[in-house]
Amino acid sequence: MMQLNVLEVVAIIAGSYNVSFHQYSLSETGVAAFDQVSFDGGIRGWCLPDYHESDYLMQLFAKIQAEQLVRLIDIFACRYLLLRCVMDGKQRVLVVGPYLAESNTQDFTRNIQKKLGWDDQMGEFLLEYRSCVPVVTDESAMILMIRRIAAPLINDAKMLPFSEQVEQTGPGFSFQIDRDEQYEQAMAASMIEQRYQKENEWLDAMLTGNMEKVGAAIRELARFQMPGRFQSLRGAQNVAIILNTLCRKNLERAGVHPAFIDQIARQFTGRIDSCITEQEVKALQKEIIREYCLAANRYATQGVSPLIHKVMSEVLLQLDSAVGLRQLAEEIGVGESYLSFRFRKETGQTFGYWLREKRLERAKQLLLRENLSIAQVAEQVGILDVSYFIRIFRKETGMTPGEYRKSKLESFNHLKSNSKKSYSNEK
Repeated sequence: MMQLNVLEVVAIIAGSYNVSFHQYSLSETGVAAFDQVSFDGGIRGWCLPDYHESDYLMQLFAKIQAEQLVRLIDIFACRYLLLRCVMDGKQRVLVVGPYLAESNTQDFTRNIQKKLGWDDQMGEFLLEYRSCVPVVTDESAMILMIRRIAAPLINDAKMLPFSEQVEQTGPGFSFQIDRDEQYEQAMAASMIEQRYQKENEWLDAMLTGNMEKVGAAIRELARFQMPGRFQSLRGAQNVAIILNTLCRKNLERAGVHPAFIDQIARQFTGRIDSCITEQEVKALQKEIIREYCLAANRYATQGVSPLIHKVMSEVLLQLDSAVGLRQLAEEIGVGESYLSFRFRKETGQTFGYWLREKRLERAKQLLLRENLSIAQVAEQVGILDVSYFIRIFRKETGMTPGEYRKSKLESFNHLKSNSKKSYSNEK
């Protein structure tokens, strides 16, 4: 992945939470921002006449360990994610923030005010400032996405290391955290590290396509979730959106062509927004995981040679045409018999059998996701003889395409109806 693409994706992730994303260049002479937006929204510049942001950032960035994602909690209990790295031979610092981990309250802000030694007038300003800072209730998911997506900036790492810093003092302030708070932060950091480890385990299990392994890893992960988080319809939908994004990026590691990953991801985007109950979203979350596991089994090309990888990718992009082994062999520049031999040796299947499987898999998706006739579905998977399509579909599934569509849609509508009833009862 190109560096530019990585930065764009990180900016999109931050933007989806309504959080700012900034870049800074770091040199011996100072810090230069890529835009004119203040690092902290201007609060230090407003309350400290002698405050200079460039000096402050030089001191702050010097304390940030390079090549790891650092969560900074500042003296106002606002949070930032900082990544110090080298891009194009120059030192850069990427900053996501400020944001809060939970909604602002007057009592919490008054507590900060007392620790800062501010009067009530300054306390009112602090309350107003924190009320304008975006809230990220599912912070761990945002961090996980950034750790994975920004990893290529750090020597092609699969996951950025993660650490936390708490700002003890700032220019003109004295803000010490008591021992009880330090202990709680240390315990929280330990749980976070274990949770990330479990999240990695289920993402790796997903690539095997083994639902049992994925289920076991997710059950382990549940032990490390913070109580009371995501307990709303919007929260559950946010989790589903993040889950869809993580699975999409994770599936790239399996060698799946981006065209097919995009097909899977897009079908869930609209369905997440249309859910009306938490139960419906949670059922959809399970379906998302199951679909990506199936995709890892269907389309993964790890473990095959570049030659067979190219053949598979070309076929999957041309399923709506009458693609054949002879044509592919000519395009690639090898003999048909040699290609047939290599395909069977590396996949354990003949090319014809594998191609028929992929066409039927795509047909199942089209039957459920598109308002197409049976003939149109057959045509879009490269089978022009509708009778032949119905015959091989029935042989594979035990149902005609029409029966398959009706059965699956009835099951989905039944689930949705039950969700609506549950939602009405809750109201």
